[in-house]
Amino acid sequence: YKLVKKHGIGAAAKARGGKMKKIERALIIAVILTAWLLGNGSLPVQAQGNAPTISPFPPQPTISAPVESDLQASTLTTTALNTVPLKAVLIVGPIDGDNGSWTEQEKANMELAAQVLEAQGVTVHRFYTPNNNWEEIKAAAEDAHFLLYRGHGVYWPSVPDYGGFYLKSGFVQPSQISQDLHLAPNAIVMLYACYAAGTSGSDTTDIGLTEAQYRVARYSEPFLDLGIAGYYANWFGNAFEKFLTYLFAGKTLGQAYESYFDFNAATVSRTTHPTYPQAQMWIDKDNWRGYWEYNNAFVGQPDATLETLFPPQEPELGGLPQSVIFTYSLADGQFRPAAYTIQPQNITTDDPITWNLAVDGSWFTVSQENGETPQPFVVTPEVETIQALQQNTLTTSSGYITVQAIVNGQTETRQIQVNLQVVEKFYETYLPLVARNLETGSLTER
Repeated sequence: YKLVKKHGIGAAAKARGGKMKKIERALIIAVILTAWLLGNGSLPVQAQGNAPTISPFPPQPTISAPVESDLQASTLTTTALNTVPLKAVLIVGPIDGDNGSWTEQEKANMELAAQVLEAQGVTVHRFYTPNNNWEEIKAAAEDAHFLLYRGHGVYWPSVPDYGGFYLKSGFVQPSQISQDLHLAPNAIVMLYACYAAGTSGSDTTDIGLTEAQYRVARYSEPFLDLGIAGYYANWFGNAFEKFLTYLFAGKTLGQAYESYFDFNAATVSRTTHPTYPQAQMWIDKDNWRGYWEYNNAFVGQPDATLETLFPPQEPELGGLPQSVIFTYSLADGQFRPAAYTIQPQNITTDDPITWNLAVDGSWFTVSQENGETPQPFVVTPEVETIQALQQNTLTTSSGYITVQAIVNGQTETRQIQVNLQVVEKFYETYLPLVARNLETGSLTER
């Protein structure tokens, strides 16, 4: 191959001391084609030295492995949960190129999950290779509640460490995940990747439970740094779809993991994460090829649900000042300001909040005594007050406006103090505007 790469097929033939046969020529051409594919990234290869490593084989069950539809045809239906509006980011990296059969299959598998999410009104952002720009992913993942990835897992020999993504543009390190992403608190992450559940697609023997736990712990740690509540990793193509279906049916995170057919109570290992001991770490395994393969993992809060993780925002009445003040000039016979416009608002959601006013004070009025956000009301001094001020019998006064709102069956109360002060005269200070004549350089006061 080195001769062919440097001198061409003909020179290689001469170097071998004779004319190549057709079959030899075909074999060399096949080698060249394979090398070209490898060199151009269509078939990811294991890097050398301290460079990050990816397996050329994605993790996958054997052809004879049972499938969910054979064992547990799910009739579970999702329900409308009471949560905040949810957002999801879905990533599919290049497995055998942007449009290889493995890659296309994982795009289809990811779409199974996307259908569940969108059916629940979740806003879905797709980043399927070659659309894998990390800057765009970071922007879309701001406050995202779900992050799903299907692609190559990454091993970093120099650390050694496991974790990260392999995108069209290259590798994403675990530190980039923990530093660059800003997911919503209690977000849920689902991964299909080598090492993410323990075993790699290139492992050919039992790696052992200790190594599997180390890999899962390292792969999940950057996400735990972000405050996620659930981490799922599984080899089956419809695992994300089923996990999400169970979650939107109201199951806990742990029940969703245990409800999938690939879970086996007799083989699962249950412990806690070594860095985040408050997080459970469950790892299950299968024996498909004559040795154990660790391929189904969960890390997080097993007792949490989507409703407890992402509760809806409570309506909150806001937009109200603590106090307002009117100033009256005896000489000018004017109030400043002439009136106050106050706008009650729901500062957490777009839903209107009904409000009612109670006035404690005889020298001002309000334009209306009830309404709903964001409808305003106006506070205006009374005519009788003006007459009293003109007779100089009233110097100061105060009062209160009590704003009441019914929020989730409970009464919220806010109070606004309304103050009046009296002055002899409004005094104005005028600052001269000085302009320089560009032609003469002289100053002119205006």
